[in-house]
Amino acid sequence: MTSDSAAAPTASASEVSAVARIPGALFSPTKTFESIARSPTWLAPLILWTIFSIAVTAVILPRVDYEKIVRASFEQRGQTVPEDRLQSIVESQKRLAPKIYGAIAVVTPAIIALLVTLVYWGAFKAFGWDATFAQSFGVTTHAFLPGILASVLLLPLVLRQETVDPRNLGDVLRSNLGFLVDSSSKVLHSLLQSIDVFSFWSLALLVIGFSAAARVSRKAAAGVIVTIWFLFVVGKAGLSALF
Repeated sequence: MTSDSAAAPTASASEVSAVARIPGALFSPTKTFESIARSPTWLAPLILWTIFSIAVTAVILPRVDYEKIVRASFEQRGQTVPEDRLQSIVESQKRLAPKIYGAIAVVTPAIIALLVTLVYWGAFKAFGWDATFAQSFGVTTHAFLPGILASVLLLPLVLRQETVDPRNLGDVLRSNLGFLVDSSSKVLHSLLQSIDVFSFWSLALLVIGFSAAARVSRKAAAGVIVTIWFLFVVGKAGLSALF
């Protein structure tokens, strides 16, 4: 399926360098993603994403109230534990968290980018639309750049806080509607967290990017991308109710 409104890349159009594609994806997405479709790159945004993932984790971990989180976890399960055992668990969490979450911070951007790429690339292939994996990976890594901008805005807010609940970071930034309800309302809180400025920005960039890569109309690309995103949001809310 193709359309005259598709953002088809042309050889005569000017190229955008790998470094210039970072601000370009945010503020000149049409030109930038057409360039990515012609000559895919992904390393620069992935490195930047990883750096900020590590930075946010390093700022958050010293401010996590491990005792509060552990107590709340047992209370939600209706369990009671002796105080000495609880304190032992808290100390273990404090000791292991920097190693575990430091490693997670390093690998998470690449894993998320790969999984999202596989889902959307597979969906587009299922419709018979022509987009290579390299194009799709380049589009995905650049489409997640609004999340890096969110991290830039989040860091000074976290630095001003004595304690932070890592599960509700979106409530700190208030880029989504999750702060309107208490986190104890798990399903509603999860759904409202998904109504997020930076998530919608990334969705728009995914539509522009995959439209250019697959040479289909943005309407067609949006139909696939938004549907998969909606299913993810509903599934995430369902899991929050179960766990």
